[in-house]
Amino acid sequence: MTPVPASKKFWIFNGSVEQYPSVLSNDSVHAGRGCTSCHGGDDSANSRELAHANGFAAIATAETCNGCHSGIVASSADGLHTTLGGYNTILMQRGFDMSDPDAAERFEQQCTKCHTAVGTGESASTACGQCHVSVPATAGGGLIEGHAFNATPSMDNNCTACHGSRVKDEYYGLNNELLERNQAAFAEGSAWADFHLEPDVHKTAGLTCMECHSNGSGDEMHGVGHPLPDQGDRYDVSSSPECTDCHGGAQDTGFAGISLHSTGHLDSMSCQICHAQPYKNCFSCHTDVTPEGLGFYRINGEDPTLTDRRIADETAAPDALMTFRAGLNPRFGEEGMKQYAVLRHVPVDKDVFQYSGDNVQDFIIPPTDGDPGTLDMGSLSTWKYATPHTIVRSTPITASCNNCHGTDYSKFWLTDPVQAAEGWVPEQSEYLQGEQDANTGITVDAPLPQ
Repeated sequence: MTPVPASKKFWIFNGSVEQYPSVLSNDSVHAGRGCTSCHGGDDSANSRELAHANGFAAIATAETCNGCHSGIVASSADGLHTTLGGYNTILMQRGFDMSDPDAAERFEQQCTKCHTAVGTGESASTACGQCHVSVPATAGGGLIEGHAFNATPSMDNNCTACHGSRVKDEYYGLNNELLERNQAAFAEGSAWADFHLEPDVHKTAGLTCMECHSNGSGDEMHGVGHPLPDQGDRYDVSSSPECTDCHGGAQDTGFAGISLHSTGHLDSMSCQICHAQPYKNCFSCHTDVTPEGLGFYRINGEDPTLTDRRIADETAAPDALMTFRAGLNPRFGEEGMKQYAVLRHVPVDKDVFQYSGDNVQDFIIPPTDGDPGTLDMGSLSTWKYATPHTIVRSTPITASCNNCHGTDYSKFWLTDPVQAAEGWVPEQSEYLQGEQDANTGITVDAPLPQ
């Protein structure tokens, strides 16, 4: 995403300058309402101070949108984009008591301020314009097209402005430099753009986010079918897409003719095992606060490859780990989940909420101790079920049956959670036991049966 220049972030165009469109040039419905009907204030005043009195709101709230879009506003209020409920669920499964004021404060400081569209301290109901009018505030903000309302959000300026570090780089095939620096972890092939983005395969410009996520209706983005904050995450959203929405149906005449699309494969394996390329894995996300109380985080600060890479490039910065690992699905048994799935390492360890100041010991997540109600690294895997946006037809793992059913299986399957971390979890460290506890039961210790 190209950042919006500061000079244009809040400049409302009226069409009087030829090279800039009118403020609402693509939307006569909203243009007819006038500024104050959404933002409040006084449009007859002749000073900024007076114009911005009388309840002025720079970001219009959903109460304004509710008059015409009440159904969308109601469902969005409970959607994961607004509530961040999936994070809430995962933290509770690790033993966090979200009713505890200290835990709730850290969730607000460290999670919602970056992972919702509006950030900490703003009404959750202000998110409408963050997708339909401007760049999300947490990605820098700024009007995208004067003040044009876009029914379909911009993939670059809205969707991947937030979902950029993984989804955008993976979908657009932008990870080749990173993959080149990770040859020790995965030396097989390149990071091509996702097949669904390819021009002329599906349509001239490829598929956008919205054509899979909501299938053009907006339902998934607007919270339809989302679970309650303590009852699920993004994989529990009933309106989210499935590969079978497009593939394998009666109209897909070529699907059954592919030899690997056998009943055994389709019944036991997620599609991504055969069709995903390498993707980013992250480790050691440590949250903290400044002396002024502002939350921040550090990620991948102990990159084990950094020293060697800085010999050639003194400006090298910590990386994510580019690799590919499949294993036993930690969500197997849930509706629609297959026995085997692609696994991605998430940046959680025992110190993820350990601050450097007061209360350092309050939020350490210890290895499994069998005591219900305490923080517990072993309660959830750190190599988690994943659906990378790196899909192509043929991948290195499909090149040979030996990659699953023979001696080369260890190149692709999670045989040891620590060794697969390629140094991110040192074998002699305080993090070792927690990592092993967390991933018990998802490793593959021998080639898969035929």
